[in-house]
Amino acid sequence: MKKVLFLIMTVALCTALQAQPTYHPEWVGYTQYVLPTNSNARNTISFRPNSQDAAVVWTTATNSSPTRGTGINYYDIANRIWGDVMFADVRIETERTGWGTHGFTSQGEIVVSHNSNADTTGGLVVCTRDNWGTGNWNEYVLKCTPYIMSTDLGGHNTYETTCLIWPTMVTNGDIVHLVAVTAQWPLERDCDPYPHGYFVDGKNYPTVPLYYRSSDGGKTWDIKEVNFLDNGGMTEFELSQISSDSYVLAVRDNHVVLLYESRGGFINYMESLDNGETWNKVTVYECEDFFTNSPAADLPYRLMPSTSAIYIDENHKVHVAFGTNITYKPKDDCSTVILSDVPSGIVYWNSDHEPIKWEDLAAVDLDDNPFGTQHKWYSYPYYIDLPSVLGFERHNAFYDWDVKRPAYSYGNQFRGKGWMIYPRIIAQNGRVYISYQAPLEWPVTSTDQELYFRGIFVTVSEDGGATWEVQNNTSWVSYHPELYNIDWCDYPGPINIDATPDQLRAWAQTITHITTTECAYPTMSTNTKDWFLLLQWYSQESPHLDYPHFSENAVLVYTFHQFLWRLPQDNNIQYIRRPHWTDCLTVKNIQPAINVKIYPNPAINEKVYVEVDTDIPYTLTVTNIMGQVLHTINRAQNTVAFDVSNFAPGIYIVNVRTDRAVASQKLILR
Repeated sequence: MKKVLFLIMTVALCTALQAQPTYHPEWVGYTQYVLPTNSNARNTISFRPNSQDAAVVWTTATNSSPTRGTGINYYDIANRIWGDVMFADVRIETERTGWGTHGFTSQGEIVVSHNSNADTTGGLVVCTRDNWGTGNWNEYVLKCTPYIMSTDLGGHNTYETTCLIWPTMVTNGDIVHLVAVTAQWPLERDCDPYPHGYFVDGKNYPTVPLYYRSSDGGKTWDIKEVNFLDNGGMTEFELSQISSDSYVLAVRDNHVVLLYESRGGFINYMESLDNGETWNKVTVYECEDFFTNSPAADLPYRLMPSTSAIYIDENHKVHVAFGTNITYKPKDDCSTVILSDVPSGIVYWNSDHEPIKWEDLAAVDLDDNPFGTQHKWYSYPYYIDLPSVLGFERHNAFYDWDVKRPAYSYGNQFRGKGWMIYPRIIAQNGRVYISYQAPLEWPVTSTDQELYFRGIFVTVSEDGGATWEVQNNTSWVSYHPELYNIDWCDYPGPINIDATPDQLRAWAQTITHITTTECAYPTMSTNTKDWFLLLQWYSQESPHLDYPHFSENAVLVYTFHQFLWRLPQDNNIQYIRRPHWTDCLTVKNIQPAINVKIYPNPAINEKVYVEVDTDIPYTLTVTNIMGQVLHTINRAQNTVAFDVSNFAPGIYIVNVRTDRAVASQKLILR
């Protein structure tokens, strides 16, 4: 009887797996507002707990700014598709808002955004309803205690305000955790980092992050206006630097964390183990002296944090990922200088690690050569470099093209945040997933404009974040016929790093663009259901700038759902050049698709045999459907065998990977 039940379950699961698209981006809405965040990606897409239903929100607007508000769409579980595309002039609020964040409550949902009265009577626009996806929204404005704000540095012209802006929010059942900041003070322009203004306690801060908690789905707030300076140990310097979405929340059970960062010299988080009642500070990376000191000598180049993400796993380990800028401080100058032309990646950290030392992320001696190899961060074990879609497995891949390389539009296209930015992170069953945006190398980018196209990527660590193999474990998820597609038929593969510019030009001419779109501003759901991953991003036909904020053309809101265990197998950086979505039958100098045969399958014996039709070395791994690696073999033979006597009955995935291709087959054990 047990075998019959298992067989029924196995057939049902196999049918379900086969029915799922291996890669399916969907257009859910559009807007003409191109700035979904000032800094960190917030919680704007997620599954409803204990279901496969999902929702996604975004800042929607036409090029008429009064229409700005929150657009929303829902996942249709019955048909496995999103609802009808939402137009840019449809919003859920009754007034102009921006930067909405969404959360499911026990049966309903909540959206929090800020309104346009940022200088005087402004606050957060809170929209709740008891039943998600249906019924009227209950809308009200949440304001903070009035405080005095000045209109000049001397504080002579003042007025009273209740303003709260740029919310970040997470939900856990009907518990809602919310952080927003007060309105901004003007900053001093000398070496004193503190502004001149007066908050209610008489201290001088530009913004103050305040914490709120609701126990009834956002209808009322039982904790209001917790100041982390007096509750948890945030420093005055940190308060002076925190603003503009440079913070993000995560929650698991009663464990709540608020990550915050500044390129002025720190990334840390506030942690509560009692559902927001009390808080303590945890240091991730701090070099405050870099900003505040005016040294007699130049301070060395080092990586400074930009955009960031945080996650609490099932064991309550905290995982952090942050983008970076290369920054230095000239002699006798209080300002910092960002080396915007030099690519920089992402740094990973978790709560088992010691705080990061700035020396680990510094340059020893550049010798007036910012493109040199003396950067210590390349040897830092948790540094994640930019993916090379052209196949170069080294950090300076973007500079192999010294001909016609697009300009790095640091301020307008990348918002001064760096190269690999807007990360989101989840950790599950021994694997860590980081999504982000990164520019595409020339010529796999804009050929007629002086801007990079950007792509959306997901990098996976197979061993809980201990190691990161970017080229072998990254999916370029925005590579798709509708979004970005290249004819790789004559592509020769990575060539010698000492190639001349003429050789590089000849190689570049073998790449033909079929479809090109700009994909940017990703965010990833921090919860999963049935091993599905959810992603969201903006797409536009040509590289878009952040200024002005409104675009003349439609900006499409895309979502992507995928099985976690299929990443990075589908659309891997190596895999797409097999070729993918092209009509050519062979690709020059590229290994063709691998054929894999498993027998017996289904299996009940102690041994399983795998035939692999390749004459080059390969790595074979066996994973369960949760993505956990159970067995690894490095071989060059065409047939290998491995023992499965200790494997539980179920479905497993056999992956075969060479340096040019990857193949996967299901293995069923009874």
